[in-house]
Amino acid sequence: MKVPTDLTIPEIEEIRKEGVKALVERLGIAKAAFFLRETASQPLNYLEIKDQLFGEMTAKDIYDQIKGGYH
Repeated sequence: MKVPTDLTIPEIEEIRKEGVKALVERLGIAKAAFFLRETASQPLNYLEIKDQLFGEMTAKDIYDQIKGGYH
């Protein structure tokens, strides 16, 4: 399998801005602020979150979904 070399990795600051904007638009500013405060102050099990988000998906499955968009 040939791996594309033209992948663009977004800047983390842009991702943070987009994430906060999406939270505020979806939840409103008060709920978004509460969510961010609670989430930032809690220890997270990233492996558990990964399993919840992606289950048994392989890296290729995830890549294909990203490349093809979310349908």
